[in-house]
Amino acid sequence: MSYYYQSDFNGDEYPYQGNLEEHYPPAPAVTGTFAILIGLVLAGSLSTTVETPSLMAREVATYTGLALLISIALDSRRGIRNLFRTDLMCLISLYFLTIAEFLFHQEKFDQFLTIEQTGKALQIILIGFAGLTVGRHLIKPKIVHSGWLNITDLSNRTLFRIFIFATLLGYLHMLLSVHFDLIAMTEAMIGPRFSQPWVRSRLGNLSSLLTELGLLRLILPPLTGMIWNRRHTLPRFQVGIALLVFIYTLFQGFAGGARNIFVAYMATFLMAYLLTLPRHTFRNTILPTIISAFTVMYGSYHMLEFRNMGLRNYIVNQAYASGETRDTFAVDYNLGPIGLITDAFPEQHHYLGTEILIWSIIKPIPRAFWPGKPEGLSVSIEEAVGAGRGYTVASTFLGESYMMAGSTGVILMSLFFGALAAWWNRLALQRQSDYSMVIYALGFFVAVITMRSMFWLTTMMLPILALIAFRKVGIVR
Repeated sequence: MSYYYQSDFNGDEYPYQGNLEEHYPPAPAVTGTFAILIGLVLAGSLSTTVETPSLMAREVATYTGLALLISIALDSRRGIRNLFRTDLMCLISLYFLTIAEFLFHQEKFDQFLTIEQTGKALQIILIGFAGLTVGRHLIKPKIVHSGWLNITDLSNRTLFRIFIFATLLGYLHMLLSVHFDLIAMTEAMIGPRFSQPWVRSRLGNLSSLLTELGLLRLILPPLTGMIWNRRHTLPRFQVGIALLVFIYTLFQGFAGGARNIFVAYMATFLMAYLLTLPRHTFRNTILPTIISAFTVMYGSYHMLEFRNMGLRNYIVNQAYASGETRDTFAVDYNLGPIGLITDAFPEQHHYLGTEILIWSIIKPIPRAFWPGKPEGLSVSIEEAVGAGRGYTVASTFLGESYMMAGSTGVILMSLFFGALAAWWNRLALQRQSDYSMVIYALGFFVAVITMRSMFWLTTMMLPILALIAFRKVGIVR
């Protein structure tokens, strides 16, 4: 056992006892990767022996899930910190978005796809999992020397200033729309989806630039995790303000019905909290993780039920007890759109090629700066799957990659995202500053969102760039 000197948030150094490997970036175990790949092969082969789409998906969900659990157990042999990885978040998110719901009975799904369509969709999902799993080994796990990522830590005073600055700008467009009436803003939050006065227009305009500042709300949960770990050195009123803002932000994410946002809030808070803990115990690590996981699962179920009618109607009309809600856990049935996309391309539509990549890159550019910016893809996901007007369809990055170049597109993009996640893991060093760990935790949010749609990758990177700018440019000192 060796001793190393590690700086705490007050700048003092204290001896840290541990193994040398704990000072290197988290990385997946090779044996864990083989376990996943074997599980994927078993899932693909055994699923062909069942007779209905939902049972096919259940076979894949079962064996893929077991393989992921075995891989996590093998990764944990290097310590619990080795589980705080972006690539692992990508795999878990993709599993949750595509097949986790089929661990429960989903007979209604049998009406959506045929056996053939389901088989093709599951094949794409298995290819995607394999690509992510292999891609994370394409980047060597070594210490990152990037000057813009290695950021010195913040004083408590500066940390709280950044938190307040992000809160004010993050909620500014919402407060302006209700004339700074906090009660009116809260009441609007619990109304039907898209009925809020701050909802952005489809194409956006100059005033929509204020809406983009709302992305700063995304940095509030991880900053709260960092503040909570410093609670003994901060004034109580500052800790209280941070907790109130965090709880309100969670409520805003929950009431909005966007489960990916709510999950990301919880994930980034949890990761920032865990990564900035001085030491890990069962009480401060395992219990918060279990509570967060339960909150996400319980919240996600109800969010799916009220996201169109609004939280107010859901509670007032007691829709949760009406007997008309789902009697089983379900996410989005993203497997369905993926199956329909494999039918539509290339039989009905040509592959979109680089158009997918270009749209992914230019999406965050405000239309106020580029009036001629394309309005979307030449063939939208909704058009490809035959959805009615006014509907929004998600197919995860797998469906979008298939629209780009078929199975080849899925392989290339999943390898790329696996490698990108491994590169981001290099930031997670034991001796990095707490502030760098908050930036790293935001990468978990980007991972969650990107698995749902790669079109959001560049947009959701903006809060990370904002945190770096706050420190590097000296916006807040």
